[in-house]
Amino acid sequence: MRFLEVTAQDRLRNGKADTVVLHFLEQPETGSAAILRSTAFALDINGDGKVDFKIGDVTGDVRENTVDERLLENFANAYLQLNWSNIGATWKRYLKVYAEDFYADGAPDTVRLHLHEGGPAVARTLVSWHVAYDLDNDNKLDWNIHQDINKDGVIDAVDGQLVQSLAEHFLKFRWK
Repeated sequence: MRFLEVTAQDRLRNGKADTVVLHFLEQPETGSAAILRSTAFALDINGDGKVDFKIGDVTGDVRENTVDERLLENFANAYLQLNWSNIGATWKRYLKVYAEDFYADGAPDTVRLHLHEGGPAVARTLVSWHVAYDLDNDNKLDWNIHQDINKDGVIDAVDGQLVQSLAEHFLKFRWK
């Protein structure tokens, strides 16, 4: 199974996430530890909540280009809205994203987004889960189940839009 772990960090310690790190991982069927296949970074240098610098091959074609930059920027900008970051350079909070293909036709019909807390020394805990579905198998995510993904204390349309956006951008990475 392939999945993405995304971590936001507040390295400037000003209360706003400024760094987004994407780890593209693959879990062997043998059950051994997941293998890191690729890493990408996005930085909000001026603190406006939008990515200013990005680097990494997010499409897995072994070359970085404007497509990678645009996809990374869109995904990271959506992720910065979650308010799910770490103080400093820690890795305790992260988002795990993966797709499933229940129709077994090669096109993912479900994208799961799991917010986790904890690290290597502490048991990892699933804090909340969200999911987007392609109900009619037309390669478009039609519907989602969401909670308060942006942690603002309200479950509303903004949460649904963030789930939808993150899921759609994840599918464009073609990491399934």
